[in-house]
This record gives sequence, C-alpha cells and structure tokens, in this order.
Amino acid sequence: MQPFKLLSLMALMMPLTLSAKDLLTEEQPFLQAYSGQSRQFVEEQLGKPVKKEMAVKPHNADQILQQQQQAAPGAGEQIEMWYYRGKIQYAPTKFFNTAELTFANDKCVNITFANKK
Repeated sequence: MQPFKLLSLMALMMPLTLSAKDLLTEEQPFLQAYSGQSRQFVEEQLGKPVKKEMAVKPHNADQILQQQQQAAPGAGEQIEMWYYRGKIQYAPTKFFNTAELTFANDKCVNITFANKK
C-alpha cells in the first residue's frame, strides 16, 4: 500500500479510536450531554475532575432563615462542585480554562464555563 493511502486510512480511523473522554466538545453539546446526569456518568465520560469542592453552609444560615421566617432552601441536599480544565471549546482554536459542574444529590444541576483561573 502506498504511504499516502495508508496515512489517509489512518486519519479516517483516528476518530474511531479515541474514547469519549479524549474528545473535546463545544458548549451546547456539552450542556445537553451532562445536564441532569449522575456523578458516575460524568466521571466515566470526562475522567476525574482536577478539583472537587463541597458547598459549605454559613454557620448562622439557619438562624437567619428562621428570623426571616423562610424555609431552608435545599435543606438536606449534598452540594458538590467539580472542576475540569480545557474541555470546552468556544471557538475553533480556543477553550474555556475552567468548566464547573455543580451536583445536588448526585445530579448535575448547573454547568458554568469561565476563563478566569
């Protein structure tokens, strides 16, 4: 087989050999693919995040809500934020520095893209 044909064949097969987590994606397909998904699904597709954070309720939040006679929104929910770097493409050669996925009780409820470090 000629080298040119071999290279062409390899170039055509390359996308088939990449796993889902190696593929970079654009904003809208990313939002559609991961909104409402579980932590397990996201980790299987994107790999481990570069950073994880747990939401922390301020120490006097319950007192303030009681004084204002408001129910505690999201009471009992476990909130966790996962951060990924360089996964989301917004222009042909540009990627957001950070994607933040917020999980509430194991479902992705919010996705934020940012270029700040």
